[in-house]
Amino acid sequence: MATLNSLRQAWRGLVLVAALLLVAPAVALGAHVAFDLPSSIECRDATPCDFAVAHPTMKVIEAKFRVSARLVDGKAEDIVDFMYVFDSNGRSMRVHDYLPNTTLESAVADDCIEITDASEDSKAAGAEAHVAYKILNLGGTLNQSSKKTESSHYKQVASKDLVLASGTMHREHGVFFRLRPSRHASLEGAKEFSILATVPKSWRGDVCTISCTARVTKRATFSTTVVPSGAEQAQIGLYLSGDSAAAAVAEDFRRVQETRAALVARPSKDCPLETFSTQAVVLLTGKKSESQARKELDEAERAVVDVYNQLQQLAR
Repeated sequence: MATLNSLRQAWRGLVLVAALLLVAPAVALGAHVAFDLPSSIECRDATPCDFAVAHPTMKVIEAKFRVSARLVDGKAEDIVDFMYVFDSNGRSMRVHDYLPNTTLESAVADDCIEITDASEDSKAAGAEAHVAYKILNLGGTLNQSSKKTESSHYKQVASKDLVLASGTMHREHGVFFRLRPSRHASLEGAKEFSILATVPKSWRGDVCTISCTARVTKRATFSTTVVPSGAEQAQIGLYLSGDSAAAAVAEDFRRVQETRAALVARPSKDCPLETFSTQAVVLLTGKKSESQARKELDEAERAVVDVYNQLQQLAR
């Protein structure tokens, strides 16, 4: 009977613990990453002489840009990888080359492991006779031994981990860079990327899209998963170095995008005087009416489209 009561009490305890675990909120831990993108990208003419002769209607440009990553919350150990994507919007740029390339990293110096094997073989034989007869003692000893030692020394290539993967995408109209934690470099901070692309000889500017995403390890009570944690995407104007008119258009593209973003982020509040004229609302409340705010947003969006089309014209 006592044993049955003990089992019942133990079962009630297990049920209570399970209920508490189900009711208790799961504690999730994970890092959060913020990215910062360039406002515009200056491109220089890097056409080789032999390429100019072979392709008289084309030229090669080099675009260098930096992307900064900042750990807002959490630990760097939770970061799984960063993905950076460069994409040509109008498909006028065909990627010829890019940096950095795919990189492997090993945990040992010079990527080699030195190994030494040694073996030793020894043999020994001995015989000893001892006979005693009264006071006279006769003794005899015989020992024989041999020793053989062999040693070999060689190097073995160490295994390597992938810390950076890069390649083209969208039929060579874009490039991706996937960065993973490394023993010799930090994912946090600014990273520079270079792209060589072939464009029409009359190319003066263009628009590209740069996307950044981070994945981190999220730990809960009973599971560990990999989830996105931080992303940024922007359309950025490109211009040919030395072309002041194209640089001005790229700068206008940044300005009109920031204006539109500020209007979108502005909180919208219903005004009880919306039935009055716009001038009356401004005079009585000092605030802009909803219709006026919508009108300003529409104008900002049209300005973005206009400058975008101007940059697309420079790419022809």
